[in-house]
Amino acid sequence: MKKLGRGLDALIESGPESTDRTTGITTVSIEYIQPNRYQPRKSFDNDKLRELAQSLDENGMIQPIIVTKRDETHYELIAGERRLEAARIAGFTTVPVIIRSVSAQEQLLFAVIENVQREDLNAIDEAMAYLHMVDDFGLKQEQIAALVGKSRTAISNTLRLLNLSHEVRLLVSEEKLSAGHARAVLQVEPERQQEFAREIVSRNWSVRQAEVDSRKKSEDLSVPPEKPEKVPPGAEAVIGEMENQLKHNYHVKVTIKDRNNKGAITFFYNNEDERIALIKRFMHKEDN
Repeated sequence: MKKLGRGLDALIESGPESTDRTTGITTVSIEYIQPNRYQPRKSFDNDKLRELAQSLDENGMIQPIIVTKRDETHYELIAGERRLEAARIAGFTTVPVIIRSVSAQEQLLFAVIENVQREDLNAIDEAMAYLHMVDDFGLKQEQIAALVGKSRTAISNTLRLLNLSHEVRLLVSEEKLSAGHARAVLQVEPERQQEFAREIVSRNWSVRQAEVDSRKKSEDLSVPPEKPEKVPPGAEAVIGEMENQLKHNYHVKVTIKDRNNKGAITFFYNNEDERIALIKRFMHKEDN
């Protein structure tokens, strides 16, 4: 594979039908332009498309789209899918184009680089595009990183998102979860990932909050269960009676762990109101 360099401008080379940006621009009927078969983006923001369509209607299409010729009359899109779709919405019948002769591999790279550089892809579509590069064109992660201008670690982390379940990947595709959230979900056990992802969405956690909670869940699993402590005969009944008395006095669940007269007394609350009431009772006792 020849070296393609970074960015769309570096990838574009003049074909036999156009030698520069001035002489290479022509006008083509929209009906003869087919979508890019390698387009990694699966959905568009309709509101943004309508805004772009309004801009095109008012100002015209200043920047041509890039196509490749399939036969005497038909063309296939290489780059500029949003502009082409917005032009259709605006009622354009023709659009300015630059015609390029490219391979299938280059066509995929054009589509991926255009979307990645403009941050138009959700993380799952981006991961699928990278996987396409690996499986269909045999590119290594280092090569993909160089082509799209990202680090190898970034490529690897994005590809790892494909290990998520279908349900979690759908949340990412719908942009209910960001890539950062999704990486936090990957840190927990597979059978708990879907539940954890839903928890992140329902609680509207930041990526930082999701990372902290995922580490906590992982640590909880890594700590072996405590061995039951040996309690002197008759002590269990005494401790149970103390727990019941404290529960009666403070109106919350209380547990006492004691070993050789050392341990902890834990008060549990279920909501903010119970927490405030419990603290007030503590403070009232101290005042007395």
